[in-house]
Amino acid sequence: MVRISKSAELTDGFIGNTSCDLEPPALAFARRILPIVPLLVNHRLDSSAGYFWPEDSDYLIWLDQQASKSVIYVAFGSFTVFEQTQFQELALGLELSKRPFLWVVRPDSTEEKDDAYLKGFKERILVQRN
Repeated sequence: MVRISKSAELTDGFIGNTSCDLEPPALAFARRILPIVPLLVNHRLDSSAGYFWPEDSDYLIWLDQQASKSVIYVAFGSFTVFEQTQFQELALGLELSKRPFLWVVRPDSTEEKDDAYLKGFKERILVQRN
């Protein structure tokens, strides 16, 4: 929270997927966070809420095998839609970084209906991970 607060000083603000009722001390500390209330479908513990997908433990196992603070995490949330060129440039940048990364990609992340990845991207990345 301290690092986020310091980063917040460099911006006009952040939008947070939370509410004042859920995290009053944190929001009081980081005053530049504008809370928006999470949309929840239901409150049952045995089902996903909102648009959250079930946890995939394969990625957690892979993540635990990486050096501390070495993984790039990329996620743009549920509202971002890329042009195919933007999506491919991001993919290429991640690949060229030669760093381990975890990229959360929805099936509809691009405007294209077909596979938006660069040819061979998935295969090259999977080879690097194994």
